[in-house]
Amino acid sequence: MRKWLLVLLSLVLIVGTLFAQGAKEEVKFPNKKVTIIMPWGLGGGPDTIARKVASYGEKYLGVPVIVENKIGGAGTIAMDALMQASDDGYTMVVSNGPLFSLTPAFVQVNYTIEDITPLIGMRVVEFVILSNPKYSNIKTLDQLIALGKSGKSIKYATTGGPGNDSYTMISVLFKKLGLDAQAVPYSGGQDAINALLGGHVDIAIGSPPVYREYVKSGEFACLGTFIPDGIEVEGIGRIASFKEQGIGAEFVGMDYFAVKSSVDDAKKAVLTKFIQYVYADPEFTAFMSSLGMEAWAATEDEIIKEIDLQTIAMKEYIDLLK
Repeated sequence: MRKWLLVLLSLVLIVGTLFAQGAKEEVKFPNKKVTIIMPWGLGGGPDTIARKVASYGEKYLGVPVIVENKIGGAGTIAMDALMQASDDGYTMVVSNGPLFSLTPAFVQVNYTIEDITPLIGMRVVEFVILSNPKYSNIKTLDQLIALGKSGKSIKYATTGGPGNDSYTMISVLFKKLGLDAQAVPYSGGQDAINALLGGHVDIAIGSPPVYREYVKSGEFACLGTFIPDGIEVEGIGRIASFKEQGIGAEFVGMDYFAVKSSVDDAKKAVLTKFIQYVYADPEFTAFMSSLGMEAWAATEDEIIKEIDLQTIAMKEYIDLLK
């Protein structure tokens, strides 16, 4: 009997030890790599920033962080991938406002704003319309209008198609100007910029990380921005808004990190804190400055509020393009 009691006691101790180890593993998060799903192509603004954030994974999160590009469908392929991922906190996505305020008007989607939780903002999207004077002789908005009214059909580069914010805003601009123009979609912001650089299109749309150096070198000219008050870009100077130039085309976009809303709140807090640590890192701050930008550390409530406001503002543009 004593022998059996000793065996039973040993089993209890073994099971207890395993249970404690399992509980410890459950509490520890994360204990394997974390993936950031990227809806847009390599080399674009959000991709560039997300990859820099991911490079700090070992330093501030204790595990590798990788970025996976899942492009197409105006961002919906990436969102579908997020919806299919486990809600264990190991999958984040870089999302934006138009995936909720714009895309559903043009593309069938399988998600709603209730399906995600924004963790923290990434950047304010300062779209600028660009030209390559070497090929088009366009340096100002007035020259673009004059060329369009001369009968020339203008080609413009954009990322994605209907439902994508860059496609929508550059298309709205040409509608407002009353010019004949043909959209040439590319998979990412860098691809669109490369097309403009090679003279394959007359006009492109971009944000500071992808166009800044080309403008500084004199290869590109800035015709205007959709930011209502204009913008100041380090190394370039002030870029006037289309509103200031008499064109009613305004847009302030934003990108942010998010997870499925069903992820545990404690895990959401860990991921948010990780990105906050990255944003506070002097090296990262210098990196963003080199792009002519600052990190947009908006909270969940602030992001949702901006999406709600953008949804109202987008209605005019949706009706214009449909």
